[in-house]
Amino acid sequence: MPMLVVAGVALTTDAPHAAQNEQGTVENLTVFECGQITGVDRSFWSPGVDVGVAHEMVASCYLIRHSKGLMVWDTGIPAAVANIEEGLQIADGKINLTVEQPFPEQLRSFGVDPGNVDFLAMSHMHADHAGNANIFSNATWFIQQAEYDAAFGTHAAEFNFNAKTYDQLDPAKAEKLTGYHDVFGDRSVIIIPAPGHTPGHQVLWVNLKSGPVVLSGDLWHFESNHEHQRVPGFNFDREQTLSSMRMIDGLIAATGARLFIQHDKNLNVKIPHAPYSIQ
Repeated sequence: MPMLVVAGVALTTDAPHAAQNEQGTVENLTVFECGQITGVDRSFWSPGVDVGVAHEMVASCYLIRHSKGLMVWDTGIPAAVANIEEGLQIADGKINLTVEQPFPEQLRSFGVDPGNVDFLAMSHMHADHAGNANIFSNATWFIQQAEYDAAFGTHAAEFNFNAKTYDQLDPAKAEKLTGYHDVFGDRSVIIIPAPGHTPGHQVLWVNLKSGPVVLSGDLWHFESNHEHQRVPGFNFDREQTLSSMRMIDGLIAATGARLFIQHDKNLNVKIPHAPYSIQ
């Protein structure tokens, strides 16, 4: 069977029809809508394009069920924002965040106690992705060393990190990564470094019975930025971002993985209303 080996991690290249005895699969992946994001100027994310055009996005969170435990990927906009009637304005008023039902409440309604989540990883530590991280303080959590240094360093605010959203995570339970990480040891869930948006940004490979998917984090914010490889002006490093984009697109092309652009509202409305599970 053809294989793609990336930094020592072997991925099948004839997915979604990979032999299950060669690469593990998760039981299911559940998608949650963990907040809404509106902007007055779409070009904030796509410099020079759609200037002055209003824009809507969603904040997506994911629960991965594996025979070896539960994993959460990204935790959404902070629960406290649900108590702000008009939402929370950030980026000098360019962006407004709202929450209808906080992610922790959605998990409990779904029958999952956040305290029973075994593993946690976030694409990066911005508040719309790490906003409810503290509720998962029991979990082992995975973070790139570069992201950890930036998020817990003295200059965290310069990277637009808000330490209050993740300051209750136990450093002793952190697995600080310097590259790829096979979470369950069977190549079913692989953390892939994709820096550029932030110093230690990462994306997630999830192998489902129906075939693999890639969860984008903020490598791309919406479909047209993916199509045209546009880099937001506020990214930490433009060249790193472009390199990460090329690498992930190459991985998708080689494996046949589906790309889930986490913030893209148009893509999310094409699928069942969250929460919904995929096998």
